[in-house]
Amino acid sequence: MEQSFSSILTYSIQVIAILLIIFNLLKRNEKKIGWGTLSLLLAFLGMAVSFKFGNYILGDKLLSFLGLPAWSNVNNTGFHYTLFLSSILFIPSLIIGYKKPEELGAKIGKLVSSIYLALVIIMILFLIIS
Repeated sequence: MEQSFSSILTYSIQVIAILLIIFNLLKRNEKKIGWGTLSLLLAFLGMAVSFKFGNYILGDKLLSFLGLPAWSNVNNTGFHYTLFLSSILFIPSLIIGYKKPEELGAKIGKLVSSIYLALVIIMILFLIIS
């Protein structure tokens, strides 16, 4: 119980620090906030769905909530379907980033999404080859 509380506290502090940085950047921002900003938000959501926070994977919980398995085999083995869930967020992020590059966060969202999707393609190619 104590370990989960400390990890929740640590993640909460990290989220607060990130939000303070974002609000500080927004105050000094000269770019407008618009649809292009959604690119950055979708990229952050895609990352949140993909990463493991302690023993908690948000993407696995979302798939479980929808009644879908998170893995192709039992005992958390095989292909991890959370990869597709995060790609569903990264693909629109990439498209929006290309269409609205002049708005706040669009370039960063486009960059993060393109790197992630390139890694996904490389990983799938390695799975197919091996």
